[in-house]
Amino acid sequence: MSKLTPLPLRVRAQLFHHLAAMEKAGVPAERAYSLLDLGASARSRVDTFRRLFARGVDPATAGWNSSLFTLFETRLLRAAFGAGSPLAIYQRLATSHAARAAQMATIRARLVLPAVILAVALFVQPIPQLFTGAISMAGYAARTILPLAVIGMAGVLLVQLNTWFSSGAPAPWRPAMERTLLAMPLFGKLHLRRNARDFNESLAMLLQAGVPLFDALPQALATVDNHIVRADLAQLLPAVKSGSTLAQAIGTLRLVDTTQLYAFVQTGEESGTLADMLMRHADAESEALALAQNELVNWLPRVLYALVAIYMIVQLLGNRSPIAMPEGV
Repeated sequence: MSKLTPLPLRVRAQLFHHLAAMEKAGVPAERAYSLLDLGASARSRVDTFRRLFARGVDPATAGWNSSLFTLFETRLLRAAFGAGSPLAIYQRLATSHAARAAQMATIRARLVLPAVILAVALFVQPIPQLFTGAISMAGYAARTILPLAVIGMAGVLLVQLNTWFSSGAPAPWRPAMERTLLAMPLFGKLHLRRNARDFNESLAMLLQAGVPLFDALPQALATVDNHIVRADLAQLLPAVKSGSTLAQAIGTLRLVDTTQLYAFVQTGEESGTLADMLMRHADAESEALALAQNELVNWLPRVLYALVAIYMIVQLLGNRSPIAMPEGV
């Protein structure tokens, strides 16, 4: 069983882009895998994958056991290999991972300047007190390095918390976190839409790979990290098994906004293009989410600038020496 953490989004996009290019060019699998190069950090995984494939292990299982693929990617590719060519799935995964990697890179790039300004403010603000002897070198270090260390540790913890939350791992406090996240203004709505988009996109890819609807629904549910949203979407399978169409089942959902989704699914079921219509809806949601996230990314540095300015003002006011009054006044 795969135990390593998933590869970074950028590397996973590179992986599936290579596989898609080789598949489209008609390159034999052995040759395509021998040309795969994902850098030093993923070399051991690629080598393990090649050894397993050389022993006769199917590519999907070899990718899972070598930690080259995630569990969902493995299920998706196993279905795609069973249905024929995995080219469409390779292309979709490459595009999806590349788009998400670009979003994360944009967020990190926009946060660099506010972080530099904060660091400069922390180092510069106590300098006058250091020269006047109001604080020692140890005090100066505590005023500058300690806050940066705390902020750095908080950032690392937030990244780890996000990784843990996205994994769907259970914990006693998880339900409270999920309810709080869904109730947050603006962020809660985006979180709900992202979970619904992930489900619809996964379901569309599974259907395109030839997985029957009854089997595809629970597998698509596994990509929804919020258990409250997952419980809402889990009502679809029993409703469909009881004889309802997928559109009718979608109409009964309580949390997910089904206004547009219902129309897409109904059209897809009537025309026999359910997978394509689900993918079109997922693409539209991805574009809407990207626009909303870009707006948040544009505002985030401004908020950080304001916080840095407030911090500097508070520090300056707190360090002002009281004016000495003449004796007898």
